[in-house]
Amino acid sequence: MDIDEFVGLTRRSSVLGALREGPLDRRDLQERVGVSRPTIHRQVRALEADGLVVKRDGEFALTPVGELAAAEFARVFEVMDTVSALSRVVRWLPAAEFDFDFARLRDAEVVLPHHNDPFAPTRRMLRRIHGADRIRMVTYTFLPEGDPATRRCFIEADQYFEGVLDPTLVETLLADPAATAHFEDLLAQGSTIAVAADSVPLVLIIADETVILGAVDESGCPQGLVVSDDEVIRRWAEETVDSYLADARQVSLDDIGTRAVIADGGT
Repeated sequence: MDIDEFVGLTRRSSVLGALREGPLDRRDLQERVGVSRPTIHRQVRALEADGLVVKRDGEFALTPVGELAAAEFARVFEVMDTVSALSRVVRWLPAAEFDFDFARLRDAEVVLPHHNDPFAPTRRMLRRIHGADRIRMVTYTFLPEGDPATRRCFIEADQYFEGVLDPTLVETLLADPAATAHFEDLLAQGSTIAVAADSVPLVLIIADETVILGAVDESGCPQGLVVSDDEVIRRWAEETVDSYLADARQVSLDDIGTRAVIADGGT
């Protein structure tokens, strides 16, 4: 198949997609695809000539090869949707930290903010965290500013939490009495909180078997969330948390109390 034939087939892929759901007569197929009668006639004739569509009892249906072509086009379009979404957030992803082939993100879920839902990435992250039994984290920002959920505790008492936080982030959080109390609760229930040895360049969360990568812009606003269950990416994420944890200084309840007093001006 040359490039012109492939382009022509791509233009007719909406017909293949419509017929994946089952046979259709010409009128229903035309309505489903949303083209004119002459156009649907030309497209069906071409697909019949290619052996991808057959007409039986007044309805058009996919041949076995047509079913394969329709499935492959659906897969390609899904991957390209992901690629398009990744292109919108890649500038805020720490790609230099990725010790895996970027192509492994082809099956990832990319959550983007929308005009009527600017905090969609934050809400998706919170849902995933709430549903997990085990949370591991390396981050320079706890939650983006602006969402009401940023002021609520999101680690439940029966969850395992292990976090390595940017030094500046720790100081910022301990200036907030609510965050300080939350830190104390986490440590009291056996969670591990550590201060990174140096500044942290990424927002990485492991929620059970799922890896979450946050895309946050320079002003701290969420620009997207990349969610992956890929085994190779998960292995990289676990090793990354382990590496940061090995170089970090673990925080104790005594540290929390001392830093909180300093943050409150000694009162």
